[in-house]
Amino acid sequence: MMNYLKTFLPYLFGNKKGKSLDTPLPDPIPWSDLGFEEVLMFQTLQNTINQYVHSIDLKSLSRKDIFHLFNFLDYLNRDLKKQLVPFFTEDLILYYQSTTAVPLRARELQELLDFKNQKLTVFALLKADRTKPGVLLVRAPDGHFMTNESQNVWSIPILGLSRRGLAFNHSNGCTPTGVYSLDAVMPLADKNFEFGEFKRLIVNFIKASPDEVEAKKLLPKTHHQLNWWKPSVVGRELGRNLLRIHGTGRRNLNPLTTYYPFVPTSGCLATNESAFFGLKKARDQRLLLDTLMRALNIPPIDENESKIHGLLYVVELDDNLSALSFLS
Repeated sequence: MMNYLKTFLPYLFGNKKGKSLDTPLPDPIPWSDLGFEEVLMFQTLQNTINQYVHSIDLKSLSRKDIFHLFNFLDYLNRDLKKQLVPFFTEDLILYYQSTTAVPLRARELQELLDFKNQKLTVFALLKADRTKPGVLLVRAPDGHFMTNESQNVWSIPILGLSRRGLAFNHSNGCTPTGVYSLDAVMPLADKNFEFGEFKRLIVNFIKASPDEVEAKKLLPKTHHQLNWWKPSVVGRELGRNLLRIHGTGRRNLNPLTTYYPFVPTSGCLATNESAFFGLKKARDQRLLLDTLMRALNIPPIDENESKIHGLLYVVELDDNLSALSFLS
């Protein structure tokens, strides 16, 4: 069966440069088998979205449906948009806060780096331009950043780019910024062509709570009113799942891409497992797993990978890292 979202959603919301809707719509469209997001997508493609939304009982929508509907607001006429606001004011504010969130400045990121939570913590510091790799850092539960053999802060490059050119608020979109829990690894290092040679780390959303108090416990107080972490809240409400940190068995054969030698994903954070320009094959996922275990003061062996638990902060930065300090 065709994966409709992967086939048609990028046409509506992805990078359309050089793309066209060259795959014909199914005929007939199997409406009864579709989820709400798919229904909205096909209604939009058929230019019947306004009639459809006008016909549904808005009060019957789940919160997940509400946020999917928000993704199609640009296709609704002005009068219909005005009708939606009284129904969903608070959720609409959250949606706009998340989709217009700006990257952190160096000072704000430093506050986050200095925030002690007594947990193993991974920081994925991404560029606002997701087509360029960022860096990933590891902080031990005692608050010190892991270092390499040269006693510099340990880091590896990381990519959080959607291969379908979609923003975080869509299925298979870029990794949402925000705070997450790291919950061990997948049981097997399988599907190597897709996910690489080593086990992938499980990334979970922070559970919903009134006023997101559980997420705020994991943030400096000065960040409670910032919006950078709210994409992860909206991503959770949209039903995004299966987020991971993994390598890749795929190869990027185009050295002109800004993310070379990385390969974009369906929403996960990607580490580098490439062999390029005749250099030795990278094993960054292996290095990451070992570093996480060392940060927990446990031997870096396969049997201990299931003991990796902590937090992950995914951040976009509007400055370079030279302005930061990593003092414990």
